[in-house]
Amino acid sequence: MPSEGVSDGGQRAFRLLLGAALVFIAWQALSAAPPLQPQFVSDKLLHAGAFLTLAWLADFGWPKTDYWLPKALPLLAYGGLIELAQSGIAARSAEWQDLAADALGLGLYPLLTPLLRRLPFLAPRWRR
Repeated sequence: MPSEGVSDGGQRAFRLLLGAALVFIAWQALSAAPPLQPQFVSDKLLHAGAFLTLAWLADFGWPKTDYWLPKALPLLAYGGLIELAQSGIAARSAEWQDLAADALGLGLYPLLTPLLRRLPFLAPRWRR
């Protein structure tokens, strides 16, 4: 078991979930009419929540790797690529505010780790 507390099988599970989440988010973002678009939640809140989730999955998938450069930066680039791709879809539009909301979600993750460390099912990630 790695010193970070996430088993090899657990790391693989988080990596698979990250891949599935990336595909799902791209599908949602690039569909002409998003199939799952709740009307009662702000689009920017959805962006921040999605990227907060991606940050968590990436961090747990590669627990021994630093966060900012190898995890957060590629995820932010992914968000930027989605915005660029949306600019070429007639029914969609690219918005820099969406990318800012993505960055907010990525930036919130390290701020929330003290709270996450207290959750019994997540605490082993930080045990040494």
